[in-house]
Amino acid sequence: MSEWLQALPALLLVVALVVLPGLGAAYAVGLRGLVAWGTAPALGVSVLAGAPVVAQVIGLGWSPGLFVAAAAGWVLLALGVGLLLRARWPPSAVGEADRPRWPSVAGVGLGVAAVLAAAVPAMGSPHELVDSTDAVAHLNRIRAFLDTTNFSSLRAPSYPSGFHDIAATAMQVLPRLDIVEAANLTALTTAAVIWPLGCVALARHCFGRSPVVLLGAGLASATFTSFPFILLGWGVLWPNLLATALLPGVLVPALVAAGALRATAQLTRPVAGVAALLAVPGLTLSHPNGLVSLAMIVVLGLMTAAGNRALHASGRPRARAMALLAALVTAVGAGLVVVPRLSRQVADTQSYDFAAAQPVGSALMDGLLLALQVGGPPWGLLLVMLAGGVSCALRPERRWIVVTHVACLLLFAIAATSRTPLGALLTGYWYNDKVRLAALATVPALLLVVAGIAVLACGLQRALTAYTRPARPGAGAARVLPGAVVTSALVLFIVATVGLDHAETTGLTARYYRPPQPDRVLLTAAENADLAHLAAHIPEGVVTAGVPANGSSFLYAFHDRPVLFDSLLLNPDPDSALIAMHLKDVLRRGDVCAALRRMNVQYAVTGPVRYWLSLSDRTTGLAALGGTPGFEEVDRAGRYRLYRITACGFGPPRVPER
Repeated sequence: MSEWLQALPALLLVVALVVLPGLGAAYAVGLRGLVAWGTAPALGVSVLAGAPVVAQVIGLGWSPGLFVAAAAGWVLLALGVGLLLRARWPPSAVGEADRPRWPSVAGVGLGVAAVLAAAVPAMGSPHELVDSTDAVAHLNRIRAFLDTTNFSSLRAPSYPSGFHDIAATAMQVLPRLDIVEAANLTALTTAAVIWPLGCVALARHCFGRSPVVLLGAGLASATFTSFPFILLGWGVLWPNLLATALLPGVLVPALVAAGALRATAQLTRPVAGVAALLAVPGLTLSHPNGLVSLAMIVVLGLMTAAGNRALHASGRPRARAMALLAALVTAVGAGLVVVPRLSRQVADTQSYDFAAAQPVGSALMDGLLLALQVGGPPWGLLLVMLAGGVSCALRPERRWIVVTHVACLLLFAIAATSRTPLGALLTGYWYNDKVRLAALATVPALLLVVAGIAVLACGLQRALTAYTRPARPGAGAARVLPGAVVTSALVLFIVATVGLDHAETTGLTARYYRPPQPDRVLLTAAENADLAHLAAHIPEGVVTAGVPANGSSFLYAFHDRPVLFDSLLLNPDPDSALIAMHLKDVLRRGDVCAALRRMNVQYAVTGPVRYWLSLSDRTTGLAALGGTPGFEEVDRAGRYRLYRITACGFGPPRVPER
């Protein structure tokens, strides 16, 4: 625990980097109260991820000073837009500030505490490496940002880099942070601060400011293993973790702007529309499927509202509702077909095949029973959700929550079953992956849980009112009952969810950070020390080839020595593939030498592979280089051997700077 206490200032810094610039922009544009705080993280990521793209275009390197300037400019831009809005819609139309009240603060605080209570013991230490496949690529990308000061998501290879921007900016501000600690604290901020904040804000706007709603939303944010806990380790899908955590906060202004949620005196449609547009860059640059998720939920909200009007109205209102439904269905169908043809990246994403072969009925049942919950079905949680689902279905303005949940369950079932062209069109934006879709389904599921807690509180209210007599007229029950009802409802919810299943959520995340199986460990501390020893022999700026699955690709992330393969899944370019398959043949193949020169590969690291995803059939040219002509062994440490490539006319080694 002492390590976490020492890391607390750095954690607060990460929170401040994300929240404060966004909060300034939120208030400047006209948001107030809890909705401003809920939208603030996405507005903050718009600065942290959007400004580096602009910096790349104009040729500036990213730095803390540039971040401060960009944040100030972002707030001024939002202020200018806000002034224009207030000129067109005077302050009287905006209303008084919806100041945060104690249930709001307490609800967010409960969510933060509940997520931290599960995630911190699971990680074990802020310096613990998560042993998941994509950790290699993510940590190497953060290192590349720091080395080049080019933090743009559009830098080659282009990739949504909001998460990396946050972690790398924190390392620039606090140079003592190591790269693993920065990534872990960014993930923890995402799961334990951004997610509960957005959830409470969304629940507040959907169900009102009742204490049981706000406190229940905070507790519910830590209830599901499908999010945020699985994405803390599985993959590891840090960009998806960030995008999904930002989504609830952005949904509030987006749904109000679209008319799917009721506007208020504090949140008018023009202000909501501008706020949502300003938040879109942050959501998109965290991961584009965050934008797709936002669009899907907003469209479903509009469809549900139009469907309600078509059922209950007549004449012109009914005709307009039917026309809107037809237009939305047509637009969605056209987009599903056209977008993959226009975007190569979307087409590539839709080509992912996880070889899912689950029967359709089983997949649907898994979705309904929250299959990504660890252990048996969470019957208590499911009962609360069922009560909330019935309540929302009976309220026309809340039916979009049920519709969205059903849509997410269908997408989950499609991804869990065999891949088809039509299914890929629908689920390809989430890599045809049921884990990512289960994370998305947590958003409407959480709202159903909050609605269910409210139903439970309503039932308790009626029961207590019926059996409680005040000591004198107008006293007692009016004061005692609300507090008793809220407390009882939340206690019953916690009991029904078995103490929020912290043993399960902690164990789930821990299996990725501290896996018990040797073939699930990417790199041990001793092996990292061996890599540090070998890195001292490698000149700066020279590229080293190695098998990523044996941990050698961490030479770059941890020891600042560039590597040929910065991803465990290998690089797709022809030169890298040629070197991986035929490095041993360097004296017999001129094309291998040419590729080595183009990539500046002058060293190679070999060593046995322990990790479960070895891809050994793609790296046969890098195995067992000892005694092979054209290679000189430099040193060995642990399971690793370092070779200098003497073929291809490379000059004598330059002594690295100490």
